[in-house]
Amino acid sequence: MIQVFHNTNFQMMGRTKYFFMAFSMLALTVAFGSMAIRGFNFGIDFAGGTAVQIRFRETPRVEDLRARLEAANLGDINIQQIGSAEDNEVLVRVEQQRVKGAEEGSEGGEISQEILLTLRSSAVGTESEGRLDLNLVSETRLREWLEESPGTEDGPGIGPEIAAAAAASVIQARIESGGLFRHESEIDAIAGLDPASVARLREATYLGPFVLRGIDFVGPTAGKELIWNTVLAISASVVLILAWIWFRFHRAVWGVAAILALIHDVAISAGAMSLTGKEFSLPVVAALLTILGYSINDTIVIFDRIRENLRLFRDHDFEKVVNASINQTLSRSVLTSFTAFIAVTALFLYGGDKLNPLSFCLMVGVVFGTYSSIFVAGGALVLAHRYLGARHVRA
Repeated sequence: MIQVFHNTNFQMMGRTKYFFMAFSMLALTVAFGSMAIRGFNFGIDFAGGTAVQIRFRETPRVEDLRARLEAANLGDINIQQIGSAEDNEVLVRVEQQRVKGAEEGSEGGEISQEILLTLRSSAVGTESEGRLDLNLVSETRLREWLEESPGTEDGPGIGPEIAAAAAASVIQARIESGGLFRHESEIDAIAGLDPASVARLREATYLGPFVLRGIDFVGPTAGKELIWNTVLAISASVVLILAWIWFRFHRAVWGVAAILALIHDVAISAGAMSLTGKEFSLPVVAALLTILGYSINDTIVIFDRIRENLRLFRDHDFEKVVNASINQTLSRSVLTSFTAFIAVTALFLYGGDKLNPLSFCLMVGVVFGTYSSIFVAGGALVLAHRYLGARHVRA
């Protein structure tokens, strides 16, 4: 077995435990303070509203986009650039505003259409009237449009088979171009287009300023239910873990010590999300539950070694037994944490914007999960033994 440390004897449960407990209290103070003052940047899953992801042909100016949308009186607008600068992608979020008499869910489609219409009308001129936008048209609509093309003196209109092949070629070329055409010269380079289709596309189409990448809508009731379900899921997990540790080690104090470490990890991870302003969404909830599982796994390994050593060295000082047990499992804890941290760091660096909040939360959770298993859970056992006595602590 690979060992990072051999025969270590770090004094983790001596006076230094007070330093680490002070550090934990400081971290928790910052975390709870940020959550109380700054709150969370709730994603569309929790806040309710409409989110529209758009990719532009040219570099968008966020302030101009915000001015256009605010002029349309759609509600509270939040616009952020996502991806790299070359992607020219923005995420437009409009906070849910209930309209009296409107059914829940009906506003999402209306608002998303208003966003698209507002941005399109202010970006294209009258030359687009009556013409087809090749960056937004679907394959079915393009095929039907080509079939409806009138004939000319030089020949008949475009037949169904030719129209279907031409529409498929255009859409495939658009996909290969990153989801939208940036220059009209790209249309001339599309393979598989017959001359009649090329002429029709040149005559009666234009390249719109953007392409729609996705639309999300969550009503206010659903958002509140998700927040409540998140609280229930985390609370239920904590209670069940407490019951299991109590049953496993036959002492309630061991369960309480483990739960203190879990609350410590989840609170600091959530506080990091609040402090950095990263989007709090359903994947982040999954990350917090994963942190619970990861942290308790490391804590149980350490607790098992403490229990084994307490049975072997009944007459030894409790603090020294805990300290020795932590040193014996230190190599395992470091190796496990390091490999997990490498995986989530790779996800953070290369997973894209959608996975960035999740991977960031996991990175914080892995670091503090390992830290708390040693200093918070172990330190809590030592303090409980000192103030409650051996009868309540020794397993």
